[in-house]
Amino acid sequence: MLRTLIALPVVLILAAAATLYVAYGEVDPCRVLAVEKARRAQNDTGVHIGKLVEPWMRMATSQLSTGECAHDLLRSWRERLAHHDED
Repeated sequence: MLRTLIALPVVLILAAAATLYVAYGEVDPCRVLAVEKARRAQNDTGVHIGKLVEPWMRMATSQLSTGECAHDLLRSWRERLAHHDED
């Protein structure tokens, strides 16, 4: 029972990290946010500029704390889901 209580959070954290890595190729919230912003810039313009924009987004997110990056990332996901629901 005690092992399960200890192991469950560890497994959930590892699953979340693996999901981020598969989806974004990164685990750090600030780098994931930079990739997310670059992809959204690409989607907004309809032109494939994600790889060109990503270094600029990394520079911008490097000034944020990990908590701020995680908060902005969650907000970006909520916005994307809300936009998807409107379509």
